[in-house]
Amino acid sequence: MKIGISAIEYYLPEKIITNDFFEHAKNDFLEEKVGIKERHIAAEDEFTSDMAAKAVNKLIEKNHINKDEIEFLVLCTLSPDYVLPQTSAQVQAICELPNSIYSVDIRMGCTGFVHALSLAQSLIAGMGFKKGLVVTADKFSIYLSYKDFSVDTLFSDSAAAVLVEEDPKLFEIMSHDFGTDGKGAEHIVVPAGGCRLRISEETSKFEFVKPGIERSKNYLYMNGRQVMKFADKTVPMSAEKVMKKTGVTLDDVDWVIMHQANKFMLEEIGDRCGIPRDKNYINLWNKGNAIASSIPIAIHELLEKHERCNNGRYWMITGFGLGFAWGTTLLKYVGK
Repeated sequence: MKIGISAIEYYLPEKIITNDFFEHAKNDFLEEKVGIKERHIAAEDEFTSDMAAKAVNKLIEKNHINKDEIEFLVLCTLSPDYVLPQTSAQVQAICELPNSIYSVDIRMGCTGFVHALSLAQSLIAGMGFKKGLVVTADKFSIYLSYKDFSVDTLFSDSAAAVLVEEDPKLFEIMSHDFGTDGKGAEHIVVPAGGCRLRISEETSKFEFVKPGIERSKNYLYMNGRQVMKFADKTVPMSAEKVMKKTGVTLDDVDWVIMHQANKFMLEEIGDRCGIPRDKNYINLWNKGNAIASSIPIAIHELLEKHERCNNGRYWMITGFGLGFAWGTTLLKYVGK
């Protein structure tokens, strides 16, 4: 049975923040090293379910998908509209998808798309479903104080929707590799807001670190140096495992799309893996770090450009980040 991707669409909010917004950030560093000039931020009254629904409706309309044939919805988000209920149920209602649909949320970050794609594949292979959706959506700006330019300069709000089915029209899913090292979870964390540490007056206080960096436990903290070490170690290992499983070599791969974290990191990891830079796709400039949506957005852009989209050739996608989880998937291009 061939299972894979038949269509991809994405949504970006209208509001754009440029590097000039960040008083203490160095524009030349952000543009040359990090590779980001602009990022998209959702409106105050625009939420995760809204962005997800916009991506889903765009996917359905542009690809003439019959809603009644959609059997499952896997939604990956770190910013649910509510603690409960699940956001996938809200998206089902907004998009008027069938009541018979299997819907589930998964709470993952930058590895989320790769994991959600494998779950969709399993639902088709193991439960007899024919067609369903993988949706990634995050209003990640709710975790940014804009008082800490070390992290606040990186992230965008976004959503993407992908049709997964039997006999795919774009990519066949060939092989996966996954892993988690939860000991590193403390290095990318929003400390307050869960049952371990509830939001309070105390957690809301900001601590001055240095000019341009003030931190509160209500907002994102990231140890960039540790994340780099983690990605440097796991991504080459994961890519090698996938290629070994399939017998595919880098010569057989047209594109490698890593989670779009920052330009320096992607080039460093790519060089370590022996990936030619013209195969290592980077699109951070006007997108920023779009969390779980970064990979499907990049795939869509490459398909639109029609660059090296050759039948029978391979694309490799790999995510890494939150919870120190990672995942790599090999896709075979079957589009025409």
